Amino acid sequence: MRKYIFVLIVIVISSCNNSNKVEVASKKVLKKELRPFFDSDKIDHYYLNFSEEDFSKLIRKDINTEKETEFITLFVHHFPDTIPKENFEKILLKHNYKKSDLTIKQQKDIQNVFSEKDSSPDAYASCAAEYHDIFIFKKKEKTVGIAKICFKCGRFQITGSKLDTNGFGGELDKLQKIVRSNQKP
Repeated sequence: MRKYIFVLIVIVISSCNNSNKVEVASKKVLKKELRPFFDSDKIDHYYLNFSEEDFSKLIRKDINTEKETEFITLFVHHFPDTIPKENFEKILLKHNYKKSDLTIKQQKDIQNVFSEKDSSPDAYASCAAEYHDIFIFKKKEKTVGIAKICFKCGRFQITGSKLDTNGFGGELDKLQKIVRSNQKP
């Protein structure tokens, strides 16, 4: 009788070990299948060097010009909430955003950050977003996606993706190192 109990215990323990291996293998497969948010062949990065002091002066004004109002909407609000029909890059340049020269490796690294994730984003302090960094994803020179990032508080706005972007945000430090390698996060 003891022999049967011993054999039964050995079988149960060995089957439990095999089930753990199957779970680990399936998790690895899931990570390989994660898709990028945008089907793009080019990524442009725009950056605005604009101080909090300058922004405070702007929003404290009693009356803003049309251009200032457009800038405020771009810099802190959810504009655009869809892909603009007009040339969005012209709007950015009009408001003194500067285009970065990204290498192909940087673009590939950025594409990897902007992909489905199986985890929640890291927690960040809540603040009013200041979108200094804007990424434009293109396919055959046509804008297919826009991502606005506030590295200061971890807020972001992603427009144009057909995938769930809720897992985004956990790699903002990595993204910041890619586009501002000479600057501390």
